Amino acid sequence: MASIDRFQIMKESELEILKHWFENEDTRRRMDAMLPLKAWYERVSEDEDDTILMAYDGQLTAGMAVIEFGEKQTYIGLIVNPLYRLQGYGKQILKKLLNEPEFSRVREWTASIEEDNQISLACFQAVGFKLEETEPDDDGYFTLTLRC
Repeated sequence: MASIDRFQIMKESELEILKHWFENEDTRRRMDAMLPLKAWYERVSEDEDDTILMAYDGQLTAGMAVIEFGEKQTYIGLIVNPLYRLQGYGKQILKKLLNEPEFSRVREWTASIEEDNQISLACFQAVGFKLEETEPDDDGYFTLTLRC
């Protein structure tokens, strides 16, 4: 059964792990704004309002979360290791992350998910995120929020 036992701040050396995940067509297509990975990592890791966490199930790198702290909302993006999708890891990552003491000050989480990404939409909704609108925005994304 999927379980997440810890998060670690992503290190530059872990870009090799992400590089393998981006060999998956779905990951590459949905997360192409992260390419090239090294430039993305340098930009995000230097921003004090952003955090990149790797999620672990024992020694298995199960996924990663990118968190951007805003004044009113905290944005979250999630990638599950393509080898372990559809096994409950996405939900487990979100559940554990939402209960981490260091994020207890967050009052509103927000995710933007492509309208055709039914698996991700269902994952976020399963942990309590709600659709803000019944139709996607002009770019084809749904906004989901979780108010704490």
